[in-house]
Amino acid sequence: MTTPRLPSGPRITPVQTFRFLRDATRFFLDCRARYGDPFTAPLPVGNVVVTGDPEGIRDIFSADPALFEPLGHLPLAPAVGDNSLLLMGGQRHKRERKLLMPPFHGERMRAYGQLMRDITLRAVETLRPGGALRAQELTQSISLEVIIRAVFGIEEPERMRRYREVLAGYMESYTPLLMMAVPLRRSFGGLGPWARFQRHVTELDQLLTEELATRRGHEAGHTDILSLLLAARDEEGQPMTDAELKDELRTLLIAGHETTAIGMAWALYHLHRAPETMRRLLEELAPLGPEPEPEALVKLPYLTAVCDEALRLYPVVPLVSRRTVAPFTLRGRELPPGTGVMAAICVAHVDPVLYPEPESFRPERFLERKYSPFEYLPFGGGARRCIGAAFAQYEMRIVLGSLLAAHRFSLANDTPERPVRRNITIGPGRGVEMVYEGPRRGALA
Repeated sequence: MTTPRLPSGPRITPVQTFRFLRDATRFFLDCRARYGDPFTAPLPVGNVVVTGDPEGIRDIFSADPALFEPLGHLPLAPAVGDNSLLLMGGQRHKRERKLLMPPFHGERMRAYGQLMRDITLRAVETLRPGGALRAQELTQSISLEVIIRAVFGIEEPERMRRYREVLAGYMESYTPLLMMAVPLRRSFGGLGPWARFQRHVTELDQLLTEELATRRGHEAGHTDILSLLLAARDEEGQPMTDAELKDELRTLLIAGHETTAIGMAWALYHLHRAPETMRRLLEELAPLGPEPEPEALVKLPYLTAVCDEALRLYPVVPLVSRRTVAPFTLRGRELPPGTGVMAAICVAHVDPVLYPEPESFRPERFLERKYSPFEYLPFGGGARRCIGAAFAQYEMRIVLGSLLAAHRFSLANDTPERPVRRNITIGPGRGVEMVYEGPRRGALA
């Protein structure tokens, strides 16, 4: 029996790995222009068949989830742990996802709206008119406090400070090089980047161990996510183990704040480069006053479109990956078991047929038509769509709406921002340098 041939694609792995890490969107677009869709890309996890076509993405997201497993633990495992939902497959993934989903939907999620608004307004209190800031530092500070308080229900300033310090060091020490270069994952007498990262791993593990020891058995009556997870039981009446909880908490803390913060930073950048877009948004916000109610903000169509467009133009995570465990057909081509497949979000989102003038920031496109989940997919799709998608979208609207309804900012310079890989995510290279102009007075303008 002949093994099906993979689609054509580039071959020199070190060169292609560098291009992929430097600019995944450009690399994938160049490959598609030369080899068609789908194409095969040689990446650190092996040869991967990539599609950015909505029909190819539909094939992946609509297939039986049992046909796939996670593509590889290489980039993610050190950051989120082997017990993370992101690295599970099969029945274990289904069980864990069912336990994790409830806190991120419906009334439980909406209970965090006031918290998000209050944290946002408090974060701006230290700014002074004319002062410089980086938008991503502001949005990351807000999003980090939101996720810490939503996950743990922490109110004590000292405990909050400790979480901020540990998580900041944890994320900063996990570099793109450590993600991909396994030979560097060695401790040279306690020195080097891997040893530094491992020290932060130990710090975070100790923090989470303390939290679980304090909270287990006292979850009744609390609405924070950890309490809900401690109380959750699977179909056999079994709770999550401490090891499972710690890795899922790591995943929620990391993925739950940085991705949202980056999306909001990009939105602030593009709004301040497009006066007409900003004017239209401020006109929509004006009737709600300087301190809009969270539920009013999340219903605003243009604000929603602004958030959607920011995530389209620069998706925080540019691709979704799987590995086949059985024969799988992608756009009419049979792929053998063990084949890596990717849905290239970054390619789908700049398709000029779907998105005319794809390089332009034009939120109106999301009011003019509705995109399918195979055309617009900033949070992935199918059975493995990000469980925090609704929470992230909810937070983006409340934070951006609260910031812009009450405060004025400007860009510090005209230098274009370029996306760069931070670790697992991709964000603005210089963090969006801005100037705080002061509180808004009277009508929004």
